[in-house]
Amino acid sequence: MRSIYRVLVMVLLAMALGSLGGCAPGTLAVIDATPLTGVVPLVVSYDGTGSTSASGISTYTWSFGTDDPDVHAEAGTYTYEHAGTYTLRLTVRGADGSTASTSVTVKVDPAVWITDANLNTVYKLDMQGNEIDSFALPFTEPHGITVGEVGGKMWLFVACKNGGNQRILRVDPVTGNVVQNYSAPAQTPLNLTYQAEMQKQLWHVDGLSRKLYRLNPPDLQGYDAYGQSYFKATSPQVGDLPFLWVPQGLDWTSEANAAGYLWYFEGQNRMLYKIKIIPGYDIQSNTQLQIVGDPVNISIFSASAIDIYDGNLWVIDVNTHAIIEVDPATGVLTGNKITGFPGAAPAGLEIQH
Repeated sequence: MRSIYRVLVMVLLAMALGSLGGCAPGTLAVIDATPLTGVVPLVVSYDGTGSTSASGISTYTWSFGTDDPDVHAEAGTYTYEHAGTYTLRLTVRGADGSTASTSVTVKVDPAVWITDANLNTVYKLDMQGNEIDSFALPFTEPHGITVGEVGGKMWLFVACKNGGNQRILRVDPVTGNVVQNYSAPAQTPLNLTYQAEMQKQLWHVDGLSRKLYRLNPPDLQGYDAYGQSYFKATSPQVGDLPFLWVPQGLDWTSEANAAGYLWYFEGQNRMLYKIKIIPGYDIQSNTQLQIVGDPVNISIFSASAIDIYDGNLWVIDVNTHAIIEVDPATGVLTGNKITGFPGAAPAGLEIQH
């Protein structure tokens, strides 16, 4: 009896030792991803081949914290096209059906795009004014710049005077390659902005014709043009004030369940106008524009472009070579600036977020 007891104890001891170190490990997910911080668009390389399973890994599933579908691959790259904080998650499945997950946080900051009309260059900055990237353009005198979507991908659109052969370019924001160039609708192309809600479209203001143009992003075909007489008829705020005399800025902001607003900065009297976009009620009716509220005076005397980001207005001040933050409701300067960036004649501004 005593010998049977000893055998049983030895068996139990062997099983206990086996459970401590003798059995094969379970399934483990391991992420190798870089970079985890940067400015938009941020290309992240991810790799899950460090993951292990006693039975072997049968599937890798990656989710990116966006609306994009999951990807099933050992490794790859993903481009974050909007600023924000995201969870990059890997789930692995062993051949025996066991699973494991792990995740890392990806932080994507806004990118500040500016054009330089003298150097024929586009600069990509962070919000502190540090240069992230730059590329020379094959066309001259770039002014307006915006980010817009065509074919499911985000592109830069750049308006160039180009010595009288005026062009609007579609540019890859990662490589700087010009993939398309189109004739601009008038002789002195200035500011550009992209409307991302309802019917997606580009808005463009020209300094010679002194009109706003509504354009189709894929082919830059014009829909409508709006001059000073149009606004005098639709918006009593214009009255006898200068309007579309010296365009110095144009931007678009969204509105819930609507087409949003254009913001136009008149350089002649330094007034900021908010313009409501009213879509046509059918395919045969035109989009209407109407100024809402009173214009706001902005005390920046050498502006060349504007952009609204995080609720505030940012204005390029050419004389001080700075991008200045302004409260758009009051015109009061907040004291925040982006300075120290390269270039000689900043002309266009887009804060991509």
